[in-house]
Amino acid sequence: MKGTAHGMLGAAVGFAVAQSVASSPADMVLLTGAGMLSGLVPDLDIGGKLTHRLALSNKYLNTIVRLIAVLLGCYAYFYTTGIHRYVGLFEAAVLLFVLPKFSRKFMLLLTGAVMLIAGLSLARIWIQLFGVYVIVASLLTHRSYTHSLLGLGFYAMIASYLSKDFPVAGLFEACVIGYASHLIADMRFIPGNKRGIKPFLPFKGIEL
Repeated sequence: MKGTAHGMLGAAVGFAVAQSVASSPADMVLLTGAGMLSGLVPDLDIGGKLTHRLALSNKYLNTIVRLIAVLLGCYAYFYTTGIHRYVGLFEAAVLLFVLPKFSRKFMLLLTGAVMLIAGLSLARIWIQLFGVYVIVASLLTHRSYTHSLLGLGFYAMIASYLSKDFPVAGLFEACVIGYASHLIADMRFIPGNKRGIKPFLPFKGIEL
């Protein structure tokens, strides 16, 4: 499945969660966006020999990085003060304007590093963990650990810390189900998929 479809599916998940918890219009936008981003995240694993064959184009990857930058900038501006706000805005600007000029893999490595540093400077565990996720994902081959239950579990941990900072009803569910929707959509039984995923890595290499 192409990236646009994954994003739309994740957004639909976020919207459905918002409807189920009777969200306000503002929270509905937040949950829809969280679902969309979560639906795109597994495809950050662009490393390895298959990189040149992926549908993950530079434009698509740049969109993800810039979305992360905007979210980080908004968080720094609205939820932090003093030096933390300026540091967060600077790091968001680096993600937004500087990193998209590099190659895909190197851009991801730097994005993860900036996110990790931002998490440390802002004292936010979910940003730190997301930085670690991006760094690791950039070194993996496509449809490996980010497309497994292990990847889903790690992302659920990120979502857990995120929902503590943003106590919005349904945020955790939108993130986790949005991520899971990507894994399901990439399974071999879905029409058009020539290959599936290996959800039980590293314990079993069974492809579903």
